[in-house]
Amino acid sequence: MRPDASWDSHGTAWSPSHQGRLEKSLEHLRKQMEDAMLFQAQAEETCALWQAGAGSGVKEGAVAECQTSLRHPVKMVESQRQNVLGEFERLRRLLAEEEQQLLQKLEEEELEVLPRLREGATRLGQQSSQLAALISELENRCQLPALGLLQDVKLQPPEVVPMELRTVCRVPGLVEILRRFRGDITLDPDTANPELVLSEDRRSVQRGDQRQALPDSPERFDPGPCVLGQERITSGRHYWEVEVGDRTSWALGVCKENVNRKEKGELSVGNGFWILVFLGSFYNSTERAFSPLRDPPKRVGIFLDYEAGHLSFYSATDGSLLFIFPETPFSGTLRPLFSPLSSSPTPMTICRLIGVPGDTLGPQ
Repeated sequence: MRPDASWDSHGTAWSPSHQGRLEKSLEHLRKQMEDAMLFQAQAEETCALWQAGAGSGVKEGAVAECQTSLRHPVKMVESQRQNVLGEFERLRRLLAEEEQQLLQKLEEEELEVLPRLREGATRLGQQSSQLAALISELENRCQLPALGLLQDVKLQPPEVVPMELRTVCRVPGLVEILRRFRGDITLDPDTANPELVLSEDRRSVQRGDQRQALPDSPERFDPGPCVLGQERITSGRHYWEVEVGDRTSWALGVCKENVNRKEKGELSVGNGFWILVFLGSFYNSTERAFSPLRDPPKRVGIFLDYEAGHLSFYSATDGSLLFIFPETPFSGTLRPLFSPLSSSPTPMTICRLIGVPGDTLGPQ
């Protein structure tokens, strides 16, 4: 047996050099083991920091932030959860306060206007009673001159009380939320009335002074000055905005895909049209609307929730509600409808999406 050899438990001989290499390998493995245990401990603490955060999404650089936060007892996800809950609670309180203020204004309007209306109605009732009594007396005394009897009665018309609401329905931040559902809508030239002139990018429409020589088809509106959007809607929530500028008349809304586009009568809900018409100083629809009269909007937002049967119109200028249709059970395919109604140098322009979600919309 070699005097410089060593033996293991199995009787295998190892040289000193071989044993030295083995010890170095073991030392390296032990160091790796220590590193692995350290990483495991850090990973467990990081997981604890992000507990209940599965599916919340980890931002770039989050691991480094977690390691930095190991000194702090507050868990990052729980802290952010409290931030979210707190911010939405503040928003709910602000919205509740705004709601109460609007309701208070409406109540004040009611208390201001209703007594005047009732007083006028009462006065007219009294005058009607007086006239009825005189008529009865005339009938009994036909020989007396009627004018002599009527001279004592002077019919006083009631006070003219403005019936327009002054309180505007405006929910802070609502239009910004609705813009999450915006879509990129363009015009369908095959549906445009021959008097309508579309821009090359199919986003703007004007009513010209002359009819164009276009092929007639069941798809084309005529005589109605309308054009449809290319998009066909059968589900979901949708929002789009239209720049109307200083136009004194326009019509916007949606209609069923299969409407009669040669319709000469009123474009009503019964015929498959849900549209809001602006005529200079007031809004008109086949459904009754009580919209406060104010400066007309430069830009109109339209929100459609197909499943909820909801269609509403907003001033994208100040976020106020213009009109809302009664809840409607939509069925079949709907398409956006646009009508400039009258000739004007100002076109109606569908606002283009700008940048990434969250940005605003632009007319060009």
